[in-house]
Amino acid sequence: MFSRLAHVCLHVADLSASCAFYSRLGFSTKFRFTRDGKLFGAYLEIAPDQFLELFEDPARTPTAQGSLRHFCLETDDLDAVMAHLAQEGIPHTPAKKGCDDTWQIWMKDPDGNDFEVHAYTSTSRQRTGGDVEADW
Repeated sequence: MFSRLAHVCLHVADLSASCAFYSRLGFSTKFRFTRDGKLFGAYLEIAPDQFLELFEDPARTPTAQGSLRHFCLETDDLDAVMAHLAQEGIPHTPAKKGCDDTWQIWMKDPDGNDFEVHAYTSTSRQRTGGDVEADW
């Protein structure tokens, strides 16, 4: 019935700062939203047919919490991602193998939104199935 996650939408305090941050991660602007000629949103491409949608909400503060807990990006080479983040000066957690047997790192965007980058292993539950005991 469904083939993939199409996009995640975030409200951000400063659209320009958020677009700049995500472009440093390699996302490209696919298109932008304007209203009455004023830019207020952007659709950023993560990978073919996978997007991050951003809408500016100047009243939002980095400590405001919405219903989005986090989003996750997949990689085949977590070491290369971490090297790129170091080159760009983007802080992240150390790599850790989660209770689902998947390697992961975490970081925050300029609005304080948490997001994860993970790399599957041959025993990752996302590939093998099976229950896991949460360790958080």
